Amino acid sequence: MTIFTAENIYKAYNDCIKHKKNTANALKFELNREKNIFLLLSDLKERKYKISRHICFVVTEPTAREIFAADFRDRIVHHILYNETKDLFERKFVQESYANRDGKGTHRAVNKLRYHITRGGKDGRKLYFLKMDIKGFFRNIDKNILYKIIGKIILESGKDKWWKDEILWLAKMIVFHDPTSNYIFKGGYKRRDIVPTEKSLFCGDNTKGLPIGNLTSQFFANVYLDKLDHFVKDTLGFYRYVRYVDDFIILDEDREKLEETIEKVNMFLSEELKLKLSPKKVFLKQASEGVDFLGYYIKPTHTLVRRRVVRRFKNKMYKIGKDENGFLPVSSVSMIRSYLGHFEHAHSYNLMEKLKR
Repeated sequence: MTIFTAENIYKAYNDCIKHKKNTANALKFELNREKNIFLLLSDLKERKYKISRHICFVVTEPTAREIFAADFRDRIVHHILYNETKDLFERKFVQESYANRDGKGTHRAVNKLRYHITRGGKDGRKLYFLKMDIKGFFRNIDKNILYKIIGKIILESGKDKWWKDEILWLAKMIVFHDPTSNYIFKGGYKRRDIVPTEKSLFCGDNTKGLPIGNLTSQFFANVYLDKLDHFVKDTLGFYRYVRYVDDFIILDEDREKLEETIEKVNMFLSEELKLKLSPKKVFLKQASEGVDFLGYYIKPTHTLVRRRVVRRFKNKMYKIGKDENGFLPVSSVSMIRSYLGHFEHAHSYNLMEKLKR
């Protein structure tokens, strides 16, 4: 028995091609698709599989970040691991975790937060929110702690031994792989200097840090912070809670209780996950003042698009420009649709009219 079957690889390949159809690596893989799939199948079965070279580049919006894009072949393997373990971990996750999960996402997270803010505090009392963010989250994920969490859940899963062995072998390889050991950099090496050293995988301890840009990194982020979710809900007893990756909010009528929670959460993160809060991103305010969350500004009566998001969209539009016939290039359509889709989830009629003009 094995998880490495032609059916599983082909399913993972189809999942992968949906999002990476026109990339150079995907097209290269497509040229000899059947051959490449069966070569990958053979390598996995015989445990000869090795992770390929990453492509590293830097994005500047919303902040400077280092992205490590895996080879298309490796992305297929990421989907195999994800498809095999997703349901097992989903049963452990709390409902209030919204990032990178089926049926969740940014808009559902915003809607949930809006629901709590609109309802207000119990018995007409003031409602407060505590917003927190983890400092350099992906860069500071401890690989040993992460693999220990994964291993515990896999070993306690009740699955067959052969399944556990293959999953743990694959998970270990992906978790402990250092993408800086084999990569090519695109965009000019000077761009690397704009990424803060505390957020770069090229600096510091290589026993910590997951590459931003991989499906498994997004998935493992939820696995890693699931302990935090249960601590906030089960130990501290807060039921009004929303988390999206490392950005999370707790709401309550008791301001003093929320103030005490800051240190409790920081201590838990430090002792259990070797993480710490970003002190500049801890906010405790009355909910009626409005909450800045995931590109929106949410108030009890209405939701606005964050000004920085609008400014970023306008800057992109100015850079794109129009052709000699006064039309926008086809390549800009997906970007424009993405922003307009974001705007539609707010009270943005006036904004949309201005943008049309």
